[in-house]
Amino acid sequence: MKKSYIYIVLFSFFIVPFAFAGQTVPSQIKEVTLFSGQALVKREAFTTVQKGLNELLLEIEAFRVDSDSVTAKVFGAGEIFSVQFKKIPIKEPPQDNIKVMEQKINELKKSKRLLSDQREVLNKEEAFLVSLIDFSKTQIPREIKTSFPNMEDLTKTLSFLSSNFQQINKEKQSLDASIEEVEKEIKVLEEQLSALRGPVEKVRKVIEILFNAEREQKIRIQADYLTKNANWEPLYKVSVPMTLSEIDLTMFSKILQKTGEDWKRVALSISNVIPLSGVRLPSLSSWLLDIPRPRAEVMRKAGRLAYEKAAPPMDVVKRKDYAEMPEQEAAFTTAVKSELPLSFEYRIPQPIDIESRDKETVLPLFTKKTQGDSYYYAVPRRSPLTFLVCKTKADKELLSGPLNVYFGGRYIGKTYLGEKKAGEEFHLSLGADREVMVKREKVKDKIKETYFGKIQRGTIVRELAYKITVENIKERSISLKVLDSIPVSRTDKIEVKDLKMNPEPAKENYLDKEGVMLWEYKLDPEEKQEINIELVVTYPKGLLPMGL
Repeated sequence: MKKSYIYIVLFSFFIVPFAFAGQTVPSQIKEVTLFSGQALVKREAFTTVQKGLNELLLEIEAFRVDSDSVTAKVFGAGEIFSVQFKKIPIKEPPQDNIKVMEQKINELKKSKRLLSDQREVLNKEEAFLVSLIDFSKTQIPREIKTSFPNMEDLTKTLSFLSSNFQQINKEKQSLDASIEEVEKEIKVLEEQLSALRGPVEKVRKVIEILFNAEREQKIRIQADYLTKNANWEPLYKVSVPMTLSEIDLTMFSKILQKTGEDWKRVALSISNVIPLSGVRLPSLSSWLLDIPRPRAEVMRKAGRLAYEKAAPPMDVVKRKDYAEMPEQEAAFTTAVKSELPLSFEYRIPQPIDIESRDKETVLPLFTKKTQGDSYYYAVPRRSPLTFLVCKTKADKELLSGPLNVYFGGRYIGKTYLGEKKAGEEFHLSLGADREVMVKREKVKDKIKETYFGKIQRGTIVRELAYKITVENIKERSISLKVLDSIPVSRTDKIEVKDLKMNPEPAKENYLDKEGVMLWEYKLDPEEKQEINIELVVTYPKGLLPMGL
């Protein structure tokens, strides 16, 4: 008896769901959480169900859905039997529409042929009139000179030709316009016909929910799924005031969504979580060494096409119309931050519309003030300019991305913020300053006597000396960092020796770069300093060292 009861329950579970026709429930996207490369979409629907088993279908339009990610909740009295993503084939292709459209296209093509025939007749009439004019330009034979028309007949002929030319041109213009209109209609209908015949949506994408209701009732459904073709990346704006005190750092999200579904009035959250492509932990293979093997060269071609559309002209407004407007500058809105175990998430405070198309949407996430430390930076061996640099520290919220720099409200340029650890320093170039001058010059380049008695040596001994001059012509004191390098030999045939530097650098092999030296100065107004570098390079005669 117990086994029979189990069989009946199993039979009812697998057979009963297919005894009911699915009920398509209208739904709306309410929330979207955007990751890098995909989005978690939350739909909401309301409907009335009957007592017993109900098959509820929520139709979706996304191009690519992760079927394993589909989940659903039903708020009502009863039990959920199953939730799954399905593609339901469309049983009846639109054959009737195709036949009607083909008939319209054939009729339009017939009309086009008739119009083209009429235009050809006009072309022949025009050619006949032109032949008459050409004949009048030829020399008249002697035997028909007596029959040449008089002035009255000639005037009538010219009037006839003129009026006929005007009439023909008018009719041709009208025919050309008609042919153009017919061609446009044919093109539109052929595109629609191609869409009906082509590989369009032959299936309906739905989330199927089997819900066993305890009674007839109104319920609320909430369904989630991951969809591809949605992406965001950080974009920064750094604003440095003229006082070089606090730095305003604003992080934006640059969004591109082409999921196939428009997001209308959705609650949008931006997440920096790294989606898993699998659940396995990384493994380590053996570290093998081998000699290079010849292989075919692979060439990759990449192209980028950017379309820029000019903004429509704006009406000029008079300032007096806005004389009573407030002077306070509006700040960027701020998203609500949530710190999750694996990521940060930023929730946009108001509903957002983002269409599914090839268009970027930029939304602000947060603005924070950080302390900046400014100094001047010069590399005279590479550039005669001195750059104002602002140094600040990153926090754990900053991701890698493009960074636009503004100094005193003016756009300076764009750089890139690489991945930074919390507390790690990064530097912002604010532009060149001509009031801090730097100059590097070679003051000595001499080859020593290479004879030993009367015998010529085989080694060149070359003495080199450089002078770097820095000067502050500003009306305030500044901090200055100067970088320069000394030659480093990569072979025992070239030797660098007798190195003298006055003053000694603050740091040698700066940033772990061999031969790079750093000098640091505090320069008062009108103060000038010099750096002197002397060295000797020896190398074989007849061999000119590279880089010297």
